[in-house]
This record gives sequence, structure tokens and C-alpha cells, in this order.
Amino acid sequence: MRVLKEIQPVEEQAARISAPQPAQLSLRAVTALEVVSVVMTVLITAWVIMPLRLGSRWLESLPGLLALMMMINSHRVRGETPRELGFTARHFGRAVGLLIGPMITVVMIALALGYSLRSLHFTSHFLVSFAGRSVWGLLQQYVLQAFIYRRLKSVLVAESASETGRVTRTRLAIVIAALLFALVHAPNLPLMALTLVSALLWTWVYDRAPNLLALGLSHGLLSAVTAASLPDWVIKGMTIGVRHLVYQAF
Repeated sequence: MRVLKEIQPVEEQAARISAPQPAQLSLRAVTALEVVSVVMTVLITAWVIMPLRLGSRWLESLPGLLALMMMINSHRVRGETPRELGFTARHFGRAVGLLIGPMITVVMIALALGYSLRSLHFTSHFLVSFAGRSVWGLLQQYVLQAFIYRRLKSVLVAESASETGRVTRTRLAIVIAALLFALVHAPNLPLMALTLVSALLWTWVYDRAPNLLALGLSHGLLSAVTAASLPDWVIKGMTIGVRHLVYQAF
């Protein structure tokens, strides 16, 4: 009897081990799916939703709003605060310091190209354009940096990795984030090239000084200067998705 009592728990353990266990996704897998879902939302909006011409901006923006709600909930679950994400003045000065040199260079190149191509068309509405593009740029930088880059970094950079490994994986996360940002601007090749180079700079700066306000201003300035400097046959109205294909047809 005593032998049977000793054997029974062992049999119960074996039965529990052999019983099918419910499938569970790791945190890394869930995080990767979050990134994929956001990128796919942008692509579906540009390539499917917008061409349908639903006649309502709310309907057209619904996928984006749902993705935004998912991102906000993801921050809440992970305990990420606005300060941590870069929505406050923290690191603003350092971010501006890192951005100022490259931004002056890019602006000077854009102005020189515009002058040589005789396409400079700065108007009295430039400041309004800069302000509006900065707000839109802030939203894009939030998605790119505070969500996509942070999630990519959490997937690729393990806490147990060596210092060299962490640096290498961080650089890889920066490159992938920039490539994804360029991808959602397809098929406008000049715009994809511009956004790839810009996203590499912005993400590199965010990794060292996470401040979305500085990045939003940088985004707005670059966008406004580019639109007022380069000829339309180069940037092609900054259109993306199906709208770019339609734009080229006329």
C-alpha cells in the first residue's frame, strides 16, 4: 500500500506533463506582432482604405485610431509614462544639440538644390506650413520612436547581452525602424530615400536623447523646407500608396 501511494503522485505528474498545454505567446512575440500590426495598418490605409473613397474622414481614419488605441494600451500595460516616452521637456536641449548640425546641412542642401533648379517657392504661409507639419511630424515621431523603435529594441536587445552585443543590436533596431518608416512611404522613391536618411538620424537621436518634441519640430522643418524648395517632379507631391500612382498618371 505504501508503495502504491508513492507511485501514484509520480503517475499524476506524468499525466500532467503529457497533457496538452495551452499555447502561449512569449512577450517578444507579442511585441513583434504589435510592430507588424501598426505597420500593416499604415500600409492598408494607404493602399486599400484611401482608394475606396469612403466619403468620410472618420471612416478613413478608423484603422489608424484603432492602432493608436492599441499603442496607448500597450504603454499602459508596460507602465510607460509620457515622460519616459519623450513627451516632456526632458532631454530637449540635448536632442536639439544633436539635431542642429545635420538639420542645417540638410536645409542648406535643399535650398541649394531649389536655387539651382529654380524651384524655390517660399511664401508668407511658410510658418503656418511649418507649424502644421510639426504637429503631424510629432505624431509620426511618436509612432516611429516611442512605439516601433522601442518595441524593436526590446525584442532585439536582451538584458543579458554583452555591451558589444547591446550596441550592435541597438544599431540593428535603428536601421530596421528607419527601413519600416521608409517602407510606409512607398512607392514614392525620392520620398522613401529622404525618409530613410531622416529616420536614421531621428532614431539615432531618440536613442541618445528621447524627446519627441524636438524630433517633431525637426520633422516639421525638414518637411516644410523640402516642400518649398524642391520641384514637384522630384518629391511628387509627397504622395504615397495608391495616391502616388494616381498622381503620376496626371
